[in-house]
Amino acid sequence: MKRETITLMLNGIDDDYISEADVFDPETIQEPPERIVHMKKRIITFALAAALMLALGITAYAIWSIHVARQQELKADLKIEENNVSSYMEYTVPDEQASGLVLLSSVNDGQEQHVYVNISPVTKEEAARFPADVRFVWNVSGTEIGGFAGPQLPVGLSVSGEEAIRDAVLENAYDEESQTMTLQCYIDVNFIEEAMAELGTENVPLQVKMIVGENEPKTFGPVPFSLTEEQTRYFDFGHAIYHDEELNKDIEIVGLELTPFSAVWKVSYEGAEDFHTSGSDQAAYEPWSILEDKVCIETKIIFADGSEFSTGGALTTPYENGIVNQFCGWGSAINIDDVQRIVLGDLVLWEAK
Repeated sequence: MKRETITLMLNGIDDDYISEADVFDPETIQEPPERIVHMKKRIITFALAAALMLALGITAYAIWSIHVARQQELKADLKIEENNVSSYMEYTVPDEQASGLVLLSSVNDGQEQHVYVNISPVTKEEAARFPADVRFVWNVSGTEIGGFAGPQLPVGLSVSGEEAIRDAVLENAYDEESQTMTLQCYIDVNFIEEAMAELGTENVPLQVKMIVGENEPKTFGPVPFSLTEEQTRYFDFGHAIYHDEELNKDIEIVGLELTPFSAVWKVSYEGAEDFHTSGSDQAAYEPWSILEDKVCIETKIIFADGSEFSTGGALTTPYENGIVNQFCGWGSAINIDDVQRIVLGDLVLWEAK
């Protein structure tokens, strides 16, 4: 509940009560004692009502505030504003929603829609049972479509082990006062498109479930959700050939599809189709796998200020239409409009002119 709402609630109290309270002074009012006692009771009633309204209002306001606070934290951690991420969508926080599922923000990296949400109420005991005995999943209500969700931790934070993960979640993703947990839903873009086709609507009913031990899942939502637009920049390398001296092999680097949070390196080489099908000769593929990794990891994306960025290793490598598409992803955004050069060793793949 916002402060304005609290004010409106208080303004709804009978004016006679307020006027009487304003002039009440036992020493100046010439009324019989029973009248004064009656007025005192009215004033006490008014004070108790006002205190109750204020207490309820402060609680609701605290819950509303955590949504706004989380939005600001996410925006800063993901480096949205400093890198001009136009594809990042921030949702309007409901004024009066005290519990349930609240959409905070979302961004489409071309492969996945990253959806940041708050769910409540989640008790501290439930929150502390993650990851040992608590799981979070998202799904589209009315369908079998769903996937993984997890507590949203700071991008630069790296933890391992159940105890360390639990402590990090309680410190960074959970707010005890409002019993609110902040999650990121990892949603394959194809899944949402499938749900849209199945339900015949662009706004699909998204919900989140918390599974505690063997208990029945606790459901939050649904809320309407639709895909957001992807922000992409494509770099055509003109069929550049990179020769690896150590492996004595050539790989064609066709191009790079870049978003603020992901990259798809498009490469081609002899036998690629066979190597990317099930049952392929893995021993023969090994040197090509090393070369694929070199393209993703060792290629430098250089920005105007001279800083360099590596997209890291590929998460998936689907083969389509003669091209191996190496998909890479990372945590905080980069400015794809500020790229000046792309180089692999001595080979300049692209340069701003």
